[in-house]
Amino acid sequence: MKEIPVATHPGEDEQLEALKKWWSENGTVTIIGFIIGIAVLFGGRAWFDHKQLSSEAASAELALLLNELNVGDDASITEKADGILGEYGGNSQAGFASLIKAKALVGLGERDKAKNVLQSIIDKPAIDGIDQLARLRLARLLFAQLSYDVALLLISEDGNAFEPHYQALRGDIYLAQGDVAKAREAYQSALVDPSALANGQQLRMKLDSLGEDHGAHDSEMGEAEEDSQSGESS
Repeated sequence: MKEIPVATHPGEDEQLEALKKWWSENGTVTIIGFIIGIAVLFGGRAWFDHKQLSSEAASAELALLLNELNVGDDASITEKADGILGEYGGNSQAGFASLIKAKALVGLGERDKAKNVLQSIIDKPAIDGIDQLARLRLARLLFAQLSYDVALLLISEDGNAFEPHYQALRGDIYLAQGDVAKAREAYQSALVDPSALANGQQLRMKLDSLGEDHGAHDSEMGEAEEDSQSGESS
């Protein structure tokens, strides 16, 4: 079977775009201010333990890598990310460098290498919560390669801030497996807070295309008919 193309997911891409925009507008701020800006853009200060900010040099390199997203190609981005990982692999900044590298590798068509990078983030997350985003991205790659069960296993736990994205992907996987009922349920869960998804409207259209849950509707009709017959017999 042919692999599914990896789709663009606005929720995550907007995070990188926000980082690039933030850097272009605040290029002269202090390194610590830059790091706090990243923390906020990636979901709040809980992403960062300030004790992990051990290297201003690593932060500066990460800033240059983010700037490279505006002007560089995927090959140069991968090379610069490798430089950060080789020099500052134990620092918190390396977690973001790894995410950026994985994204660039996908752009280069190196999906297996991207999967290895994402798995390394999951195995040893440099920042609390970054492994949840890595799980989501790895699951999407596995989904594109038709590895449905493995992808579902990766996102079987609560995704916390990324849970709406987890649910949306679960819905896509269930739908690909032919389980419309589970797909519908997952999409509905993802849309509990539509503001959490940048592509919420598209997901709503996908849910609407599945139609109503006729199984539940038929069950309700059956119960109503039984009640009616019971009333007549009494």
